[in-house]
Amino acid sequence: MQMMDIVVLSLLGLLVIILLMLISKNSKLTSEKKKLNDILEMKNATIANYEASRVAVKDVIENFSSLDEVMELINLGESKASVSEKLGIPVSKIELIIKFDKLKKRD
Repeated sequence: MQMMDIVVLSLLGLLVIILLMLISKNSKLTSEKKKLNDILEMKNATIANYEASRVAVKDVIENFSSLDEVMELINLGESKASVSEKLGIPVSKIELIIKFDKLKKRD
């Protein structure tokens, strides 16, 4: 009977050791999962920023092509609204073109 007790206690001790090892591995995996999720969030934010900057660059290029025409009409005394109607460009883009022209003149 005593031999059987020793075997059972040994197996129980081995089971406890295995359980502690699994808990340790699980905590490491949880930590690594959190790091990977942070990296994924950063990647998604980077992609979103890239797409937004690409759209902004596209707008600047489109606005740059009509910059001279818009500024000529503004300098002739046309209002932003009338320039917007004549050229079919939203007023917000007209304002952006005017700001861009001011920045261009500073350089």
